[in-house]
Amino acid sequence: MNQFVDQVRIKIFSGNGGNGMVAWRREKYEPLGGPAGGTGGRGGHVIFEATSDMSTLLDFRYRTEFKAFDGEKGGPKNRHGKDGKDLIIKVPAGTLILDSKSGRLIADLTLSGSRAMVAEGGRGGRGNFDMVTPSNRAPHHCEPGELGIERELELTLKMLADIGLIGLPNAGKSTLLSVLTKARPKIADYPFSTLSPNLGVIKNPEGHGYVIADIPGLISGASQGVGLGHTFLRHVERTRVLVHLADMTSPTLAEDLSVITNELLLYDKNLAKLPQIVFLNKSDLLLEEEAEAIAEEIRKNKEKIFPQAESIREIIAGSCATTGGIQQLKNLVFQYASQIPEQQELLVELDDQAAYQHPDNGFNVSRHKNIFYVSGERLERILSVTNLRSPEALQHFYHILRAMGVIDALQQEGAEPGSEVIIGKTSFSYGEEMF
Repeated sequence: MNQFVDQVRIKIFSGNGGNGMVAWRREKYEPLGGPAGGTGGRGGHVIFEATSDMSTLLDFRYRTEFKAFDGEKGGPKNRHGKDGKDLIIKVPAGTLILDSKSGRLIADLTLSGSRAMVAEGGRGGRGNFDMVTPSNRAPHHCEPGELGIERELELTLKMLADIGLIGLPNAGKSTLLSVLTKARPKIADYPFSTLSPNLGVIKNPEGHGYVIADIPGLISGASQGVGLGHTFLRHVERTRVLVHLADMTSPTLAEDLSVITNELLLYDKNLAKLPQIVFLNKSDLLLEEEAEAIAEEIRKNKEKIFPQAESIREIIAGSCATTGGIQQLKNLVFQYASQIPEQQELLVELDDQAAYQHPDNGFNVSRHKNIFYVSGERLERILSVTNLRSPEALQHFYHILRAMGVIDALQQEGAEPGSEVIIGKTSFSYGEEMF
């Protein structure tokens, strides 16, 4: 069964930067050697790319976490670690990317091939070759790679169609789509037989194609999410022209027409301003004089029936069954669609700082009896690249602890000389010997 998925929530992780390396030159005729540890590679970025090869977000229903590759560790002889491969996530053209926490729009990928970088990879840590200073010509320490960024994002697909077919359930939209195009949607005689938008392409005499979307049946209250509600109203936002289909044999025809246009107005005022061509369907079930009389009555009462009557450009009677009025409808669609240019821009929020906010240097100190536990991802990564057998490296680690405020926090918790301090999985004795 074809499933249409147009809104999902996922987690993405950019790659961690590779650790730097402590190494020394050991070349012939170079007895003094020198630092030669290389810098780690950059972690991979996470990048979204729009493609016309996808039509739904179904792939993200079954896979919700994505991680870019980490950078590689620096090597000896000042060899730079290999950068982590960027993660390119393909999404359908028309996908909006929002930050789940703030609700902020990050990118609106309307064009196939357009891209947005949503999480920067961590920087590689410096090797001891790059940590040389005038006062320390032979550093015995290096840096860990910078952590990647974790984000929770919401992907929302707004279908990119030029013409939207709207109307109450069973108005005949799927049938009209099949008449106007070569699309063959499933058609059944019961409400909401269409549970996902169907697409077709209609070409004008010059050969230019327009995409038509059959928007599933809307009902009163759709703007508040009643029925299929918001699930499909969002797809109308991308269209340039609306074809409003109604069953002209309905005893409540005027009410049927006003319900849909009123829901558009309540959902988004701009939608109600889009040009609408009203196609009164099933004229074949009436005498020609009756059908035209009904159409003329609707035209005369246009101001009363439609909340924004100025958007109603044409009202015509016809039949999907006999194709009566279809050519006239096609000509009107071509006329109005050509007057409104399609969206051509990639919108990206310029202040998306979260794409560059790597985890900070936070830490936590807790105490159990006379044992003090220090945790913090950044701190533990620094420890992982520290040579605990090197007095110079340990001294450098102490300066980092002091600069981060760890020493002050331990003292505030009551640490005394001889107290056991555990950082990660490594145990230290607090006091003169270590600190």
